[in-house]
Amino acid sequence: MEAITKDKASEEYWSNFWLNHPLPAEITVSIKNNATFPARQFHEFYLQLFQSIQSNKKLIEIGCGNSVWLSYFAKQFQFNVAGIDYSEFGCEQTRKILSRDGIQGDIHFGDLFNPPVELKNKFDIVCSFGVVEHFNNTEDVLKHIGEFLNEDGLLVTTIPNLCGITGWLQKWMNKPVYDIHKVMTLKNIQTHIENAGFAIIKSELLNPISFGVTLDEIDNQKVKFKGIKKLILKCFQVIELMGRQIDDHLFKLPKTEFLCAGMIVVAKKNKAE
Repeated sequence: MEAITKDKASEEYWSNFWLNHPLPAEITVSIKNNATFPARQFHEFYLQLFQSIQSNKKLIEIGCGNSVWLSYFAKQFQFNVAGIDYSEFGCEQTRKILSRDGIQGDIHFGDLFNPPVELKNKFDIVCSFGVVEHFNNTEDVLKHIGEFLNEDGLLVTTIPNLCGITGWLQKWMNKPVYDIHKVMTLKNIQTHIENAGFAIIKSELLNPISFGVTLDEIDNQKVKFKGIKKLILKCFQVIELMGRQIDDHLFKLPKTEFLCAGMIVVAKKNKAE
């Protein structure tokens, strides 16, 4: 295990990324169309996961900057929501999203490695969306995230899938963005979670087809042949839209690490630890 945990991205990267993009729209799962397809994939998973969990549970999102997930969890499952992020701008964006969506939530500007004492061991559900893969020492990050959980709480970890074609495209089209990720298979992230002291209770590949490549610049490194790459990416996105139509209206596509958008693992603290 590596002794020092390093962030492969940075607060500056995320703040600049959010600054250059509009506030994300509220998550919609009640309408069946191409735009809602990714959210509906997550929603099916969460419906099964939380079907026996009472409302008013406390949920915190680690790395909540500019996130619409807190509004989703509050509206769909009546959870009491909170979030923490090391980007002050990202926190302010999330407060704007909650206000827009009519949701009460506590957003904390802070470091997950040194959080406010009152947040430790407090939450029934601790979730992260695309956070742990940005650190070189995955197990150390997971251990710190686990400190927010109460004794019987659920750890929900979601990461993008860069093991298949999306990862290859990202590496070719915009390698600096690829390089701020630690590429992991579902088995890899499961092993890290177990080594961090958790018992896995549910895991799954999500969204059967996706080409979620970003051509945004990082550290002022220009994307070569950006116009041509945009055209190529649009061709892949047409294939993705066709796949969504097939999955919605004809038959369910198989979920493979070659084509899936991401992976999600749910775990509990290992009482033996």
